[in-house]
Amino acid sequence: MNRFTVTMMISALGLGSQLASAASPQDPPTVIVRFADLDLTHIQGVAVLYQRLNRAAETVCAPESSQGLRSGPYKMCRQIALGMAVAKIDRPALTAYYRAKFGGANATIQIAQKVR
Repeated sequence: MNRFTVTMMISALGLGSQLASAASPQDPPTVIVRFADLDLTHIQGVAVLYQRLNRAAETVCAPESSQGLRSGPYKMCRQIALGMAVAKIDRPALTAYYRAKFGGANATIQIAQKVR
């Protein structure tokens, strides 16, 4: 992985049969998020990267949005995709920003960090 890009992927595991049928586990939806233009030593850069990752998570989880943006499967998909991307980037400021958004320690990012 280039240190200035991250490929956001979601896993069909645990996301329900609808997502599993939408994409096989061998070919999950992906979005490349570039961030070479951002200074991640400043909160402004971290916030912009988080917004990009959030939009990418919304994109890869779009099949779940047919049930609405507030549906359980969509929200779970988005949180897992976002947590995995944050863990893959592995920058303390971004991880702290993510945890603040989700109200403290988050099991998704802890699991994703172990999977890397």
